[in-house]
Amino acid sequence: MTRRLFSPFAVLIYVYAIYFGLTYSKVYEYAYWELMNLGTRIIGFHPTARTLVLYIYGAVVLACGFVGGVLVADWVSGRIDSAHEMGRKGPVILISARDWFLGLPVIRHLGAMFTISLAGWGVGMAANAAQIMASGGASLIDIASRWSQSPILVWFAASQIFWVPALLVAAKGRAQRSVAIMAFVASILALGMLGARNLPAKLILSAFLAAIYVIKPRNVLRLAVVAVLVLALAMGVVGAVTKAGIYGPSATTGLALALTYSDSVGTSYNLDRIVALTPSGGVYGGRLLYDSARALIPGITADYANYQIGEYLGGRPYFVIGGQRIERSVSLAPTLIGAPYADWGVAGVVGQMLLLGLLFGYLQKRGRRAFWMVPFLVTMASYVINGVNAGVHNPHAIVAVGVCVVVMLGDMVLAPVAPELFEPAQFDGSE
Repeated sequence: MTRRLFSPFAVLIYVYAIYFGLTYSKVYEYAYWELMNLGTRIIGFHPTARTLVLYIYGAVVLACGFVGGVLVADWVSGRIDSAHEMGRKGPVILISARDWFLGLPVIRHLGAMFTISLAGWGVGMAANAAQIMASGGASLIDIASRWSQSPILVWFAASQIFWVPALLVAAKGRAQRSVAIMAFVASILALGMLGARNLPAKLILSAFLAAIYVIKPRNVLRLAVVAVLVLALAMGVVGAVTKAGIYGPSATTGLALALTYSDSVGTSYNLDRIVALTPSGGVYGGRLLYDSARALIPGITADYANYQIGEYLGGRPYFVIGGQRIERSVSLAPTLIGAPYADWGVAGVVGQMLLLGLLFGYLQKRGRRAFWMVPFLVTMASYVINGVNAGVHNPHAIVAVGVCVVVMLGDMVLAPVAPELFEPAQFDGSE
């Protein structure tokens, strides 16, 4: 029962409700002057009834998608059980290739999943270091350098959000668990140096959600408390330092609290304006999703959704950081449902939330038996949960969701045909 309370989908629902609920709180009374220094002029704002209804409707559709995903996962698991009873294993050539790979000395010693994850984590760390060197130092301190970062290097660096939880899930024995924990700490520090607090936050979240699958049930609550404290520290420190670099105020506890409130009320205000300006059929016709998806492609200049929404809502066409003028529209976070509503209206919200719910339901259910799916699930979950504030119409989140779609479809079609390959061992999370 405790595991279910901290499952990826449960955490998503908590954050979805709490973030919007903060707009009705009086947190601003404890950080009023910090909010004024941040330029927040909507202190005490409450969304309109229409926006609130749309937000709740999005949650209902998300829940329906989740139930559908669980039902599909049960159906696939039933087909896999039947295949096991019939003695079906899969193509001989694939079984032979797997046995050869598993027989390699390093794989036999460390385990396939741990070895692959460790190599992937090394690539992510190398990309992180390369970006810091290319920027001439940590962007956390020189915040203006964030806007000249390489999208490809940052994407590879962000892959640590996948590889660290994969290490945690795959680790066997004290030595491997120690390596996984050291990788977790090193990655938090490395990603924090890139100057975007959402990166270490996503890593902490994905690692926590993965750890839930492998720790003993009696330790789940203790881990949750530790994860919240580490997340608050990472978000508070990195957020306060970066905002101090952008807006000028000193990094203080009050500023960290102000950021928590302003992130909620600001994005809810943006959603409220989008709902007010946009007809129920949307205005962009899919361009926000299209541009966001191709923003990572080298040689293509395309602003992802939040920058275009910044223009749509009349945000500043440029901003100045450290005396340097950045010729780019301000990015405005629109909550999880803002971009799909601007794209296709109500239909966009329904389509996105159904898809996300389906993926969460399917992967969460199947992940209990095919544990190799867990890193994909928790990585997507970290992006979607962060997207409660910022949305998921950005290239990194689109890749995470797209990969999970491929994983789900591949498992649905191929696992019943080759169950020994897709479900190599039962995994009950008791280790």
